Amino acid sequence: MKTSGWEVRVLFILVLGLLGTFAFDGLSPSPWYGLTGLGIGIFAVILQIVFVKIPADEIIYTTVGAIIGLIAGILIMLALRMGNLPAPEHGVTPLIMIPFAFSYVFGHVAFTKGKKLGLMQPAREKETSATPLLVDLTAVIDGRIADMMLAGLIRGPFILPASIKDRLEEMSDSEDIIERGRARRGMETLERLEEAAGNSGGLEYMDFGKLERERFRMLEYLRRESVSLLSSDEDILDIAVKEGNHVINLEEVGPAARPVTLPGEVLSIRLVRKGRNPRQAVGFMDDGTMIVVEGAEEMLGNTVEAQAHTTFRSSGGTMVFARLCKDIGEEEADA
Repeated sequence: MKTSGWEVRVLFILVLGLLGTFAFDGLSPSPWYGLTGLGIGIFAVILQIVFVKIPADEIIYTTVGAIIGLIAGILIMLALRMGNLPAPEHGVTPLIMIPFAFSYVFGHVAFTKGKKLGLMQPAREKETSATPLLVDLTAVIDGRIADMMLAGLIRGPFILPASIKDRLEEMSDSEDIIERGRARRGMETLERLEEAAGNSGGLEYMDFGKLERERFRMLEYLRRESVSLLSSDEDILDIAVKEGNHVINLEEVGPAARPVTLPGEVLSIRLVRKGRNPRQAVGFMDDGTMIVVEGAEEMLGNTVEAQAHTTFRSSGGTMVFARLCKDIGEEEADA
């Protein structure tokens, strides 16, 4: 079972408290020793929480600078000690402050100059470009994720719930033919993702626990980690957006990628069914855009030339209203 991290931290603090109580052999027992251990444990946990939020490149540059400064300070201190400077008979020599001062100065300079010179930028850009994508069952069944990945529109690493394969197998055993078709498409999508994962950042199956708690744990994971959600499930997308997570809604990707049909543009379209209103006929473009042609009901089954005059776009898709080019030509001739 995946823990949040606080269980380990609390255990660490308690262990240090016990060590503080029993580590002082020969000294009389005192609760202050245990409290001292607890204090050290709490301080260490605070440092861990602070440092884990700092980018790794900043920690590396600052640490290297501090170490160089410490070495330089020690060398200067030793050089001064080899001179004629008197050393105190009791206590610590003031020269001991030199290494610490140099360590602080060099560490600070390495941090600030590293940012200004852009030394830390490549690692940051690499980290940003490799933001993991959490992919749910609806996105796998949809199937477009594989095409988007192969086209280079999205990159992994991809994280999928471990239950996906079992759920697709259950769907494939359904008596509903549509459900079986959805399962088959989902299986094909998984195969394509696994085949191309090596060139797209990798793929990982993660266990989110029992099925009834899976959505809750996925949202919890989004809150805790720097991960984007790829889905077509409106419920989980709405919750993720309200909580400030980055999401990719597959239902919005398709319409956004379709070319815009402008008024006056001539379309060659095959009419496949009647429209909602009298004398209308409907056809579809290769990208799925619906074309409603007025006065073309008698042309059903034929491919016609039509001129667009109105376009409606929404998250559900694009609808274009058009008129037959021959009708427009006749009206212009009569005029």
